[in-house]
Amino acid sequence: MKKLLKSSLFFIPLFLFQHSLLAQSNSFRIKVKSGLDNTPPYLVKYYNSKDWEKFYAEIQQFNYNEQFEYDIRVKKTKTGETTIYTLEKVLNQSQTGNSEILIWDVAENYVNNPVAGKLTCLQVKSNKSNKWEYISVPVRGFDYQEQYRYQIKVKQTNAKDTDSVQYELLDVISKKRVTELPSVAAFLARFKWNLLQLNGKDVSTNKANIGFDAKNGTIAGSTGCNNFWGDFNIKGNLISFPHLASTMKSCNGANIENDFFAIVEQKQIQFDIAEQTLNLYTNGKLVMIFGLERE
Repeated sequence: MKKLLKSSLFFIPLFLFQHSLLAQSNSFRIKVKSGLDNTPPYLVKYYNSKDWEKFYAEIQQFNYNEQFEYDIRVKKTKTGETTIYTLEKVLNQSQTGNSEILIWDVAENYVNNPVAGKLTCLQVKSNKSNKWEYISVPVRGFDYQEQYRYQIKVKQTNAKDTDSVQYELLDVISKKRVTELPSVAAFLARFKWNLLQLNGKDVSTNKANIGFDAKNGTIAGSTGCNNFWGDFNIKGNLISFPHLASTMKSCNGANIENDFFAIVEQKQIQFDIAEQTLNLYTNGKLVMIFGLERE
């Protein structure tokens, strides 16, 4: 009896070990976007997703048709280090209207449509036409910035039984800055600028700084705690820093970060350069003084 018990106890972990080497599988549900001319990657949404995400793996037995949007269940099978995705079931398949994939060149500035008056439009030129056209309908998912020339891939969908047209971004193929910044930007780009004063207080020990890249129209720097980056524009004596982003590290002790961003995120910042300092003003009041550092 004891020998039988020992044999049974030995068999249980051996069985579990062998079972762990077998294929492990589970199923999940995704929506698959229409209008994709090359797959993978697919553009998919999971049940809790708000935005489309790229899914780079091949889904076996899935016969994708770009004219349809799909709701499917996929089986994920993992054996060792190998993962295979297989179509388990098509839950729904709907035609999204008359869709077409286009490649657009997008001009660097918004314009007013000469026919529709003050309606703000994008200027686009399709790979099927040599003429610039005016697009007033938003391109869903396209974060357009003026002063850049784009080439993008879009899906144009003509809604059923109506004359309405929808555009959706599929990919940004290229993005190039075409508007030259003033010569002062080249001077700013020659140095690293350390923050000396903020709202009249000496903050030189905080080690906040900013650097300029005149060629790409971008900035990067530090608040003394978190790093930040973004774009910059100069027009006359005004400077702005659109599309700022930063790391999200927790800042212990006294820091100047909130006051720093409260100033640089404003749209109307006056500036001048006096000897070896870069001075920023809001509403005519001197709020920041940076000192140059030769790198």
